[in-house]
Amino acid sequence: MRKYTRRFNDFLRNEDGLILAEGLVMMPLIIWALVAMFIYWDVFRTINVTQKAAYSIADLLSRQRDTVPTTFANGLQNVANFLTPGGHPVKLRITSFECISPMLPAQPGVTQPCDGTRGSYRLLFSFSPGAQVQPLTEANIQAWKTTRVPVLNNGESVFVVETSVEFKTQMKTVLAGFLVGVDDGTYGEFVVTRPRHRRLCLQGTNTCT
Repeated sequence: MRKYTRRFNDFLRNEDGLILAEGLVMMPLIIWALVAMFIYWDVFRTINVTQKAAYSIADLLSRQRDTVPTTFANGLQNVANFLTPGGHPVKLRITSFECISPMLPAQPGVTQPCDGTRGSYRLLFSFSPGAQVQPLTEANIQAWKTTRVPVLNNGESVFVVETSVEFKTQMKTVLAGFLVGVDDGTYGEFVVTRPRHRRLCLQGTNTCT
């Protein structure tokens, strides 16, 4: 009887193969973590490069002295594609406008700024290379006052560069009952820039005359 008892106690104390068993239990979780980190990294990388591309295009446009040629504006799509590698398509829209505000009745010669209640935006142009995005109208941009665009003085002009990336998850998987939690979606940037000269105009439009 003691012989069997001793063997049973030896079996309980034997730890051979314990690491292998723990490895088999944890392996699905480790694989899920590696896949999740890859997907999360791809999301943040896409957002980061899209943001840099939007600011680079805005800086390029702000340096234009004369009316922007249509060929130049269309070529900005190639710039956006070059700056955002990774296979996610990028859509681009450029909108230029200026503040038009009446004078204060009690103070002749003093104009009001364009804020939430006073003044309005005058659309100079709204353009998307390749017509990938619907151009905006003058009524569309009025909602930007004090929400997305800073307060502008009368005659002051800015332009907005909008980028839109349709992100598609390259690896969808569910492991060990845990969902990675990243779905396909659209990420975009909204960059407001003041031109270094008076205003940004586009060839073929008559609003800057």
